[in-house]
Amino acid sequence: MFRDSITLNQFVGGTLRFVLLHEIGHGFVDLYGIPVLGREEDAADRFATWWMAPDGEGQDGTDAIAAMEWWLASAKSSELNREQIAWWDEHGIDEQRGYQIACLLYGSDPETMGPLAGRLGLPTTRRESCLPEAQENAASWSAFLRGQASTLTHQLDGFLVPKNYVDAESADTVDAAKLVREMQLLEELAGMLGQFKFPEGSVMVRMYAKDCGMANAYWDPNEKSIVLCYELVNHIANVGYAAGFR
Repeated sequence: MFRDSITLNQFVGGTLRFVLLHEIGHGFVDLYGIPVLGREEDAADRFATWWMAPDGEGQDGTDAIAAMEWWLASAKSSELNREQIAWWDEHGIDEQRGYQIACLLYGSDPETMGPLAGRLGLPTTRRESCLPEAQENAASWSAFLRGQASTLTHQLDGFLVPKNYVDAESADTVDAAKLVREMQLLEELAGMLGQFKFPEGSVMVRMYAKDCGMANAYWDPNEKSIVLCYELVNHIANVGYAAGFR
């Protein structure tokens, strides 16, 4: 389901939105002091999936499915064998992250996402547990963030998020930098952050897209900033192309 209708551009855009929302999840944990039971990386993934899940208000889940496809394609493209996988890492392995997205999507809309669960081979018993899992995830995040919603329509009490698209320093990342600008990803995420109150005593959150020397994106707890690396854009595009997305 959906895979054949996802273009390479949608694959890249959806995955980048998931990645940035994941980092915003880290930011919320940091800025609001949200207690996390379990791995914070899992919590950030769950936040991103909840935000991107079908909601009946324009979000149809395509971007989340693109991110799911990214994790599964990334796992297939990896040349690591079982002995080389960093089982101790704070992140789940790629397949797990992909299937977690699938489970939460199914749990949020079983009728629409049923064919997706079937294509991925999610067994009936797991599908049944995905329902309360998705409901619990949605209830947890929405209950907390509802209390942080900006009450002013002009949002002057919300996050003020300076956006900085740094020019590419390498010929290899020029196209990636152009694509990120054209997608207006930082503007999109800044608008989302503007819906929430500034935590008392916190500093201004900033967003950067730039060359990093590695394929990465991260929340900087010291600078209170989100960084998207152009190298990651290239990596996602290469994995998507190798997986057959055009």
